[in-house]
Amino acid sequence: MNTETPEDNEMVKLNVKVPEPLLEEIDELAGELNYTNRSEFVREVLRDTTEPILTPGAKEGIAQGYADVAAGRTMTHEEMKEKYDVDD
Repeated sequence: MNTETPEDNEMVKLNVKVPEPLLEEIDELAGELNYTNRSEFVREVLRDTTEPILTPGAKEGIAQGYADVAAGRTMTHEEMKEKYDVDD
C-alpha cells in the first residue's frame, strides 16, 4: 500500500459523478469502516485497486512457499488427494 502522505504528494481534486444509491453505499461503508470522510475512503479504494496489497504476513507466506518449492517440500495434486483422502 502507498504510505505517502499529502506532504509527499500534492493532492489534486478529482470530481466524479456517481448515482445516488452508490454515494449512499460509499457513505455507509466509509462510516462502518471508520473513515473520517468519503474522500479518505475513495482514496483508499483507488489505492487498493491500483497497487498490489500484500501484508507483511502475506509476503512472509509467499517467501515461505518459494522456499518450500526450492527445497522440494511439495507434493502433486494426486499425492494431496491421497494423503487427505479426497475424491474428485
